Amino acid sequence: MQEQRRSQSSNKVLIVGGGMGGIRAALDLAEAGRDVVMIDKAYAIGGLMTSLDRTFPTNNCDLCTLSPHLSESGRQLHIELMAMTELNNLEGSAGSFKASLATQPRYIDMGKCTACGECYRAFPECVRFTPGLDHRAPTCMRYPQATPYAFSIDPSACSNMDELVRVCPAGAILPDDGPKVGEIEVGSVILAPGAELFNPQGLDCYGYGVNPNVVTSLEYERILSASGPTQGELLRPSDGKKPRRIAWIQCVGSRGLQDGSVSYCSSACCMYALKEAIVTRERFHEDIETTVFYMDMRTYGKDYELYLQRATNDYGVRLVRSRPHTINPTMEDGVLTGDLSISYVSYGNDQLLTEAFDMAVLTTGFRAGADVKALAGRLGVELNEHGFAKTESFNPVATSRPGVYVCGLFESPKDIPDTMVQASAAACNAARELNPLRVVSDGYEDYPPERDVAGEEPRIGVFVCDCGLNIGGVVDVSGLAQEVASLPGVVVSTNIGHGCSRESLEQIETIIRRDSLNRVVMGACSPRTHETLFQDVVRKAGLNKYLVEIANLRDQDTWVHTDRPGDARRKAAELLRMAISAVRLAHPLEEHILPMRKDVLVVGGGVAGMTASLNLADMGYKVNLVEKSGKLGGVARKVRTTIEGDDVQAYLDDLVNRTEHHDQIQVLKSAVVVDHSGMAGMFKTGIQVGPQMFYRQIKHGITIMATGALPARPAEYLLGQHPAVTTQLDLDATIADSPEKVKAWREVVMIQCVGSRIPENPNCSRVCCQAAIKNGLNILSLNPEARVTVLYRDMRTPGFQEDFYRKARERDMLFVPYDLDAKPRVEADGERTIVSFNDPVLGRDMKIAADCLVLSTGFVADEESTEDLGMIFRLPRTPDGYFLEDHVKLRPVDLPLPGFFVAGTAHSPKSIRDSIAQAQAVAARAQTFLARDSINLGAAVARVDSSKCASCLICVRACPFDVPFINAEGVSEIDPAKCHGCGVCAAECPAKAIQLMQYDDDLILAKLDGLFERTV
Repeated sequence: MQEQRRSQSSNKVLIVGGGMGGIRAALDLAEAGRDVVMIDKAYAIGGLMTSLDRTFPTNNCDLCTLSPHLSESGRQLHIELMAMTELNNLEGSAGSFKASLATQPRYIDMGKCTACGECYRAFPECVRFTPGLDHRAPTCMRYPQATPYAFSIDPSACSNMDELVRVCPAGAILPDDGPKVGEIEVGSVILAPGAELFNPQGLDCYGYGVNPNVVTSLEYERILSASGPTQGELLRPSDGKKPRRIAWIQCVGSRGLQDGSVSYCSSACCMYALKEAIVTRERFHEDIETTVFYMDMRTYGKDYELYLQRATNDYGVRLVRSRPHTINPTMEDGVLTGDLSISYVSYGNDQLLTEAFDMAVLTTGFRAGADVKALAGRLGVELNEHGFAKTESFNPVATSRPGVYVCGLFESPKDIPDTMVQASAAACNAARELNPLRVVSDGYEDYPPERDVAGEEPRIGVFVCDCGLNIGGVVDVSGLAQEVASLPGVVVSTNIGHGCSRESLEQIETIIRRDSLNRVVMGACSPRTHETLFQDVVRKAGLNKYLVEIANLRDQDTWVHTDRPGDARRKAAELLRMAISAVRLAHPLEEHILPMRKDVLVVGGGVAGMTASLNLADMGYKVNLVEKSGKLGGVARKVRTTIEGDDVQAYLDDLVNRTEHHDQIQVLKSAVVVDHSGMAGMFKTGIQVGPQMFYRQIKHGITIMATGALPARPAEYLLGQHPAVTTQLDLDATIADSPEKVKAWREVVMIQCVGSRIPENPNCSRVCCQAAIKNGLNILSLNPEARVTVLYRDMRTPGFQEDFYRKARERDMLFVPYDLDAKPRVEADGERTIVSFNDPVLGRDMKIAADCLVLSTGFVADEESTEDLGMIFRLPRTPDGYFLEDHVKLRPVDLPLPGFFVAGTAHSPKSIRDSIAQAQAVAARAQTFLARDSINLGAAVARVDSSKCASCLICVRACPFDVPFINAEGVSEIDPAKCHGCGVCAAECPAKAIQLMQYDDDLILAKLDGLFERTV
């Protein structure tokens, strides 16, 4: 064995797993100046998400979304990436661990490998390759943007290693490479190894592995993907025919008691089945019928219910409430046709129905892999009964071993946003085990000096991405590049493939240097997601970062005109001509860098606000916690226990005590926000405090919105009119405070989704189903003779909450589904209420005289608070009143305005456990700002040409941020430290004395010239 160099520093974090959770945690720590070692047993990082075609609810391309993060993690100076590496042992304690690592040989010198593919072309049998992907893709790279971007050799399959070595033009093949072991010292560990997908081959009732037209959901993703086996064409595996009818069967291997199945819910399956059905209908229009067979449709995330409505109403996805037992192949004249026959009985229909389908997709869930369980055993990390890491309700990312934290699928089955939240929360906790934070620089690396391009004629390079099928599947990218190559100033115009991949970025940098380019146009994706990436590569090539222009070919053209390729081709050429015309006039800009204020403002004193405050205060930052009521605690004051039985009030009392007595936290009760100014790093917020409403101003660097939500009390089912009608929240207190009253009940009826999942409040409140089950079980514990009936639309108990749902059924709680168009009816009957409903299983109308009618009313946004604060802070909100995050998947706690973050139910309805994780995530994201002594405001600020200014005051009146003023010289002046770059003043100035840098009038007009040059 070869020994690796041993690190002498324990002031770093070891992250095990390079999926989305590991990447997010690594980036958060690195941006806050922490050193990270990230290991993954695979050849490249990215995890399961790199195999997906699109993500819900935006249906964005996963690779396009993920690529900048992969490239970013690869270039972060604080991140050491070790692929093909596993953690063998961990000794020591929190703050001082010694980790033993083992790295398998790649037989490739990654410093020399250029991923040219010569080795694969000459000896394909010698190069590792993952089946199921594009056969044209090189070697073991699982996707076009693989990081690290290098091949891997399988020497056992190679008969002529010497010849293979000679084939490589870079001399990168190492035939004598071998395993390496070593030790590193770390302060903490984050486990993000992910989970496996269930293999349904053991369930012979579905014919998976026998009938090629029965595929898993991930295999169907690969069929849809541009990098899949059919390059995105939807073809039936058995005969290559285009399917006309496709069925999805949910909960395969999950929520079951049969051999090979698990009892829990995998949380994300319903949504990605809907996504696959929508994408199928969207891409292939009316040609394909999509049917989803389901038990409960668990679309419980933010805006997920709206996604469900889009699937059924806009795309015609058919939903059938049934769990088919068997898929049978069909035969004609004794020959298998490839078609499938599915028999089922749906709710409300006692007839056995049989339908024929061309393909069936088995929606399989997650499992804790044997290797992950073995890892936990080696590390001394306790697992739960399902083989996932065991955590606590009030510390959701801490494992049983101090200093070792967990995130993502290894904690429990979950969706990407929850994984990202947990990853940031784990980063927050892991950082606390390290030495005090040092100040970090604003840049990731040292750039070369900027080349002075003043006086040079424009030498423009045009790089057009095909982005798989996202752009290249609609327009001819090579022909497009050739068309604009003859435009004035264009020196290079080429198809660059996946422009955000490491190989393409390096190629762009090389071409800029080789051809002395001084301007760059990218025909690519949205600047919102990729501008920073392309600016970075231009800067690394020695140019000013503002000498690049992006033509958004994907979002503004090919995504919206998939059905009109000819028009899309013409529009793409127009967008490129516009960008080329504008970049000819582009000039270097100077960024504004100002000091960073380290204080924090937290608005809202509930569980999320206090948790975020304590985590930041413990890191040494001064926190101002503003709470509009007279005491801390929020809605959690009304909750007695969690569904697991943990004491919420004891936890809350301790949380309040630690918050009010922390020397780094100033608590302002009975306080309201009245004004706000400034920008990230230099905020000023006005607060009125106490009964006298004394005014004070707080200067701070970042702002955390944790204002919470309100328990809903809709005017339905006699709520507030009859003493026997209550809510789940009030019932929780009744069970704890008045057990004798509960013991007297004989009939208890619960109605779910009251005031939720309706047009006025379209989303699921997420906590109602678990509250019903918790309270129902507590009632039966006090009063075993009581009968509890739950009337529901979908029972949404994701993850391990399914265990409590199963326990409730075992305790004889009755669950009866109802539809929105046939809601239960309630009428008063003395001290009782009469609840009427239809039982679809019995096929008859039922009536129950209920001693207690419990309404699961959920949450509604605190409309008054969020509307006022949204206006003061200029923060966008969702239509139902919650704060709108920057990116639903990858930045779920960042708000669109830099320096603003959101946690808890101000973001969307969620449990206390999820609010705590989100608050810790916010603290980690905040540290990426607070760890710096300065903040880069960018160059997009307004400037005044004093020679043209007429001092008309129009800009002073128009600016929404009150930045322009008339200076001592009698002309308008704009402080770049205060300017938000909105451009209102530039648009309003009648003398055209104000220009918004990066969006000058000349650049806008040049784009118009480029657009109309062929029609003039």
